Amino acid sequence: MTQAVGKRATDRTEKRIHVALPVRITYFDGDAKPRLEMACTYDISSHGARVTGLRCVKEAGEILVVERGRSKAFCRVVWIGESSTPLRDQVGIQCVEAEKTLWLAELREMEEAYDPIVRDTPLYRMNSSAGNRNGNRRSHQRFAAEGVAELLRRGAGANYLDGTIKDVSETGCLLTTHSAILPGTDLKLVLKVANYELSIKGQVRHAVVGIGLGVEFREIRKGDRAILQHLLRKLADREKSAEEKNNKQEANSAAVLA
Repeated sequence: MTQAVGKRATDRTEKRIHVALPVRITYFDGDAKPRLEMACTYDISSHGARVTGLRCVKEAGEILVVERGRSKAFCRVVWIGESSTPLRDQVGIQCVEAEKTLWLAELREMEEAYDPIVRDTPLYRMNSSAGNRNGNRRSHQRFAAEGVAELLRRGAGANYLDGTIKDVSETGCLLTTHSAILPGTDLKLVLKVANYELSIKGQVRHAVVGIGLGVEFREIRKGDRAILQHLLRKLADREKSAEEKNNKQEANSAAVLA
């Protein structure tokens, strides 16, 4: 069940900064012997980072020791970028030690950067004829997704809402929340699907009781566009596989009845 939360932004928003910082990585080989490798961050947050140039990682779930200056923390690999995607050679790591932050000074001094949403080169464009037949005016294909969202109402009296993700595209998403939000409201959203986390600024375009909030994306945190595209590819592949399975079952049923 979702609920409104009256906390300030500083209580919950996890800042993620696009910055290259050299780090030392200790990993453990097949004989459980420690090995050292140098890498570089792509972005950082209080509980993890995206790292490039890390060749030792083989699968999600591995435990690494990450060192930056005199700071050291144990981290878990949460995802590995596939070679055929923009996330190639990138690894997402998350600190497994509570209350430990490797880059406290950097996060305190730097601000998040956002890029405008690009609408003229979509990864998945809606078939116009199909969209018109269905009465759907969207130009970007949406995919069903399971995840949670943290919404910050921007402006005076800002407060948080928790929500559930129903579908997502390159330029927007559909959410359900416990409390109503009026169309035209500016939001900052943190979308969490599987092990991926995206930070986006957008605006509520429509709100229908029993259906949800339609949010249009305006800006996306620097570096998150590649993650969004990677996620959409996975959702598209899943949808395609489900459709092919359904078509096969229908064909088998028709063959039995024939």
